[in-house]
This record gives sequence, structure tokens and C-alpha cells, in this order.
Amino acid sequence: MTHPPSFAKLSLLLGLTLALLCGTAHADVTEAEAIEAQLGSALASADFAAKNCPNLVINDDKVQELLKRIKKTAADLRAGEDYEDQDKVVQQLNKQQGRAMICMVLPSAHGGYARGVIQKK
Repeated sequence: MTHPPSFAKLSLLLGLTLALLCGTAHADVTEAEAIEAQLGSALASADFAAKNCPNLVINDDKVQELLKRIKKTAADLRAGEDYEDQDKVVQQLNKQQGRAMICMVLPSAHGGYARGVIQKK
């Protein structure tokens, strides 16, 4: 019999996935590139949260502040690889763990520049 993963395991899995997708593994990554990668990923999670998590809210002021810093639009980031990769992860976790579990971990799933983009109401 397979037991569902605990909240801690799911949080760790999501955190590790995000770290791999959003990490700044190269020393030559600029601040703007780091913001773009982290915010692109967070926007995919935020879009899921907006549609599926009534207990969460998106901090639009934070999103706009970061977009201004990198001189990009939300549409630019939604068309990017970081958004696409995170969207795939969230959709897969949704299939495996369910919406409630994802909604529980999303507020703490994104760190760095994107910390606080998704918040509990």
C-alpha cells in the first residue's frame, strides 16, 4: 500500500523543484535575470492560485514592482521558459497531490525576489 506523501515531503519536493528551476546556478547571472526567472516561475504559481485557491491572494504591487525593475511585462514572462516549466510542475503536482495540497504550500513555495507574490488572505 502506498501512502500519500506528507506535507513536509511535498513542500520539500516543491521547494527543490523550484530551486532547480529558479536557482542562480551561474555566477554570471545578473540581478535582472534572477528576478525574471524567479518572477516568471512565481507567476505560473500565481495564475494557478488565482484560479484554484480562494484562500490565497496575489500581491499585484510586488509583481508590478519587480516587472518595473526588469523592464518586462507579465505577458513577456508568461511566454518564457521559467513560466512554462513551473506551470508543468504545478499541473503535475495537481494531478498527483490535488489542489488543496498545492494551495497550502504555494505561499511559501517561492523565495528570493518572488517571496510574497502569493499570500494567504
